[in-house]
Amino acid sequence: MPRKTGDASAAAEKRHWVRLTRACNQRCLFCHDRGAQNGKSLAFASVKGDLARGRRQGLRRVVLSGGEPTLHPRFLDIVALSRKLGYEHIQVVSNGRRFCYPGFLKEAVEAGLDELTLSLHGHTRDLHDRLTRVPGSFVQSLAALKSALAVSGLIVSVDVVINALNLPVLAELLGFYIGLGVREFDLLALVPFGDAWENRSELYCDFSKPENLASLHRALELSREPGLHFFTNRLRPEFLEGFESLIQPPEKILDEVRGRKHLFDRWLAGGPKPDCAGEACPQCFLRDFCQDLERTLKDKSLPPKVGTLCLGRRSRPEAVSAAKPFRFGRKRDIIAYSEFFIAARYFVKSRGCGGCAWTGRCAGIAVREAREKGFGILKPAGAARGAAGGARG
Repeated sequence: MPRKTGDASAAAEKRHWVRLTRACNQRCLFCHDRGAQNGKSLAFASVKGDLARGRRQGLRRVVLSGGEPTLHPRFLDIVALSRKLGYEHIQVVSNGRRFCYPGFLKEAVEAGLDELTLSLHGHTRDLHDRLTRVPGSFVQSLAALKSALAVSGLIVSVDVVINALNLPVLAELLGFYIGLGVREFDLLALVPFGDAWENRSELYCDFSKPENLASLHRALELSREPGLHFFTNRLRPEFLEGFESLIQPPEKILDEVRGRKHLFDRWLAGGPKPDCAGEACPQCFLRDFCQDLERTLKDKSLPPKVGTLCLGRRSRPEAVSAAKPFRFGRKRDIIAYSEFFIAARYFVKSRGCGGCAWTGRCAGIAVREAREKGFGILKPAGAARGAAGGARG
């Protein structure tokens, strides 16, 4: 019988993320959470309150995270509490090392665990342990994966943080785990914070370089195999040409914003920019979002972009309010701005757009439309007419 996996509709359903710890038993080279860690677990009462809030909001899926969530002394109680409160789907994102103990895995499933996402960044001991900076972590995590795959009904997925050390062998890495029975993968781009930024000279890979893009696309070819489910996280849309269905849903920007809402609210109230602003901005998934926000604060308004002129039309954003320039109301609402940005400013160009006669006046195609219809619908004018988008897949 085929293994149970997530599906596209489930992936799009809003989830309630609950942090259990500010501690981890690894020291990953690319950790962006290091500054938030103090080696402690959150109080059980605090976790309980957070879980209850999610249910009051009508959320049915919960993700238990950290740090490393399994380090919480009452982790199994928290899984059971999640089920008792009415969550229909309970997921944990973990490095997996505690799950290498069969008794711990069995108890977690019995308590109500539905999905286990394991963070595995290499397919060999040398590569994985180099990235986690913990000798022996690969052996433990691999044992956990094999045990989890043997549990009937448990959804098992693998997270991979793409970086310069594993990108050249990313296809082999994914192939290794597919061979073990994994059917669902989430490929994450680096976040330019914390250790990831401190170690950028060793980790960062520029996907605008042909050799790096080729390695990425070679790995993504595996997503075409029947029965496999691939998702991407924070990979810029222009690097997914030919694999447009893997572009992260534009609405995911709202999750990014909500996670830093206090920083944006402070900025909108006249305070300083978010603490992350500076040298790392060009590497950030939200760089255009923040640049547009700064322009809005300076100019007091932000116009919608003009796109797809090669199709003889202007962009027609889905949101009615996006048909005219955005202006903040008396209360500056970062969510309202985010919705405008997604509908009217979140555009991308294909590889064929560079030589188009309209390139100076056109922003390209809305990311939402590129994801749904592909870059192949574009018809660059002039010299580039026959080169629209390159490989279509």
